[in-house]
Amino acid sequence: MAFISSLGFFLITIGILVTIHELGHFLVAKKLNVKVLRFSIGFGKILKSFKYGETQYTLCVLPLGGFVKMLDENETPVEASEKHRAFNQQSVYKRIMIVAAGPLANFLLAIALYTVVFVIGVNGVKPVVNVLESPGIAQQAGIQTGDQLLSINGVLTPTISEFSINFIQSMDENPLYVNVISSTSNLKKLELNLSGDFLSNPEQGVDNYLGFKFAMPKLEAIINQVVPNSPASIADLQTNDKILSANHTNIDSWHDFVNVIQNSPNKEINLQVKRNGNILNTTLTPKIENGLAKAGVSVLVPTGYLDKWLVLVKKDMLDAFIAANDKVYQLTLLNLKMIKKMIIGDTSLDQISGPISIANYAGKSAQVGFVPFLSFLALISIGLGLLNLLPIPLLDGGYLFFYLIELIKGSAVSQSFQQVLTKFGLFVIISLTVVALYNDLSRLL
Repeated sequence: MAFISSLGFFLITIGILVTIHELGHFLVAKKLNVKVLRFSIGFGKILKSFKYGETQYTLCVLPLGGFVKMLDENETPVEASEKHRAFNQQSVYKRIMIVAAGPLANFLLAIALYTVVFVIGVNGVKPVVNVLESPGIAQQAGIQTGDQLLSINGVLTPTISEFSINFIQSMDENPLYVNVISSTSNLKKLELNLSGDFLSNPEQGVDNYLGFKFAMPKLEAIINQVVPNSPASIADLQTNDKILSANHTNIDSWHDFVNVIQNSPNKEINLQVKRNGNILNTTLTPKIENGLAKAGVSVLVPTGYLDKWLVLVKKDMLDAFIAANDKVYQLTLLNLKMIKKMIIGDTSLDQISGPISIANYAGKSAQVGFVPFLSFLALISIGLGLLNLLPIPLLDGGYLFFYLIELIKGSAVSQSFQQVLTKFGLFVIISLTVVALYNDLSRLL
């Protein structure tokens, strides 16, 4: 079921992003009176097709893309009466507008989605310092256990997510100034002197880079529900059972129990369980599901327990729209920095994800809730817009590159030159696809 759910939300994600992207090309082409012959979502065999006006609309079997086919003398003979509507007959500025409209539509979609997200409100965990490492950037700045990080360079950081994003956005400014409030309500302004390159290994997390761990809600390992026919059900675990130890190691929290499960796929775990005051022993063998080891249990969360940890950040429409534009801008800059570091070899190609990872994240974000799924959709939309702007032939950015040369030299790029670069572009795209699929399969296995 998890696989089907992930696949379903992956198709929804790709369907929305591709449709919006191609709609950008389509609407601008129509506005500039270029004849659009076909608007297609997907490639390959046609599943559904209808004609409205002069355009054929199709839905095809392979959902990993789409295209807008315009009247073009380079592809088919054009009647003299319609030559003025052919794409190749348009000025270079009009062609640039049509091609750039696809990626632009993805950025506009991301802004719209983040606007909705900020209006609805985003729940997040307050950025409170738990454990300090010695020595570290945070400790050298005077940050202490129990401090809540209120802002970076004057920008409020009400949640861990906001703190992490604003930290990454501010890294070019060194030192950074952080306002904190201690557990005894003392306000402090501290100076963070950064060292090393966080972006060379972003998976370490902002807290690890700074030398501390964020405090997280600590739930007891008390079982709320057991999924029928799951490993936990087979192990005879029941509601309200408290996990005391796993393989003779004490379990102090639900997080500890989850770590044991995820590190023991298809391996037998000896559990000690407290049930109605009695101590019981059983064995549990987690099974792989959707690439992760799972036991088939959920945690019991006491009523009101999370209130002291979580904060709901909401904005009115205008503030949400402004914040959405800023977020898309900042995430775009961050993605560009990552792309630059990959090109020059300063960061690993492991960061590249393909369709399997996207499907996995789509399913997980949708399971968490509507707002996380919208945020995921916005993030992928930004990535798709940026990817298509890369100056690689076969992508929108490749065509824009040719048009830029045309503007400079005053005439169109020769077909032979385009063919050579197109072959190179095809090689690059295939190489990136292979890397992405390899990374996906490595994570899955």
